[in-house]
Parts: sequence; structure tokens; C-alpha cells
Amino acid sequence: MTTFGMGVFSVLVIVLVNILVPASGRQCLPDQLLYGCTSWIPKYESICCQTPQNYAEHSGFLMEPDVRFFDRLLEMQSAFLAGGGGSSIAKAAGAEALSGVHVQKSASGGVEFVFYDSQCSVPLFVAPRGRTFDEFRKESENHGWPSFRDAEIVASNIKIISGGEVVSSCPQPTHLGHRFSDGMGYRYCIDLLCMAGQQDSALSGKNVSSMLQSTGGSPQSAAFARAGVGLLATLGAVLCATLFPALGF
Repeated sequence: MTTFGMGVFSVLVIVLVNILVPASGRQCLPDQLLYGCTSWIPKYESICCQTPQNYAEHSGFLMEPDVRFFDRLLEMQSAFLAGGGGSSIAKAAGAEALSGVHVQKSASGGVEFVFYDSQCSVPLFVAPRGRTFDEFRKESENHGWPSFRDAEIVASNIKIISGGEVVSSCPQPTHLGHRFSDGMGYRYCIDLLCMAGQQDSALSGKNVSSMLQSTGGSPQSAAFARAGVGLLATLGAVLCATLFPALGF
């Protein structure tokens, strides 16, 4: 290949990388999030917007004074049980208004919460299921991040990729956290900022209801990498073998 050909090839590779590999500062979140997360968007947005991702919010973020995640959930529960209406629940969640279902009666007669992807607004988790609110809170605060179990995941909207990384099924997957195995099964350790969205208004109530009823099971495993070196190498080889000779490089 001539020097000119190598130059063209390098430019093509750079273009492919810019298309396929999002920059670490890529923005993908809305301006407003729930649970006191809005003011933290500038600091942690890139964590949600780029996969693969090895970084996370700081441990204990969910207990920051302006976040108070579990205290907010208790306030939402009180508003729900008191029949205060959507505005009271929204205020407790840290929003002017809420779209969709964020707190509901559980099959056992208790109260459970629905958590949505911060980027594309699909439901991700319904908790607590199979345990009490206090157990859900204790485990999460002990580990430093919201922690979910298999019975609480909306498996159709979650994928597990290399290294146990948990991502959403958004067209541009949101990094959610990581999955770990312990004596009780799998624990999904999730960044709160990435699961602080509201229900997508384009989703019908029937579709969301179906998703929320089908929690549990195994999420999809996806062996994808963002712009893997192998893909670039393959494209480069094709270009070298076909296009460049044809152009006299």
C-alpha cells in the first residue's frame, strides 16, 4: 500500500472510531431526573452514557443529603397510601410531575416502586419483590449503591455484557452497573443516576403493565463491544483487499 493509501486508511479508521465509539463526555440524559439526581448530571452523566464502563458513582451517593433515595421512596409511599394523587408523589420523587407508574400495590398487598432507565425510559426494576422494604434498603446502603435481586429485574429490558456489566436495552444502551454473585444469587449493583428516569410516554399502559408483571428470570447476555478492535481490523482488511487495489493504491 502506498503512503497515500495508508493515509486514506488512517482517516477511514478515525471516522469509524468516532462513529462507533462514543466520547467519554457524550451526553445522553434529559435535563431533569428523579430522586435528587439532577444536580449531579454534570459529574456523572458520562458513566451512564458510555459502555463498556468501569467507573461508578461514589459509594454512598444514594445517601447524599440532596439525594436521600430511600427517604424519598418512603415519602412517595406515604403519599401513595394517603391517596394524595400524582402531584404529591411527584414532589416526593423530586419532580414537578410524573409520567407513568412509579409506585404501586404489590401482589402481596404491600407497596413496590418502579424504576426507569434515565436515557430511554423503559422500566428496569420493580422493588422490593421477594423481600421487605427494610431488607432492600439495608442491602443497598450497606453496599453503597441501589442493589436489586433477580426477582426484581425487568429481564426483557436488561442485558449482561462482558465482565458482568449491566446495560439497558435502549437503542444506545445505558450503562446501569454490574452484576455480582453471592450466597443468595445475583445482586445487581446499579448507579442511581442511570435509573432515575420516568416512564416513556410513548409506551402504552398495557405494555408497561406486561413488562412489570414479568420480572425475574435471566437477563439477556450480549457479547457486544463498542467498536471492537476486531471489527475495525476486519473492515480494514476488506478495504485493503478490495478497495485500495482497485484505486491503484
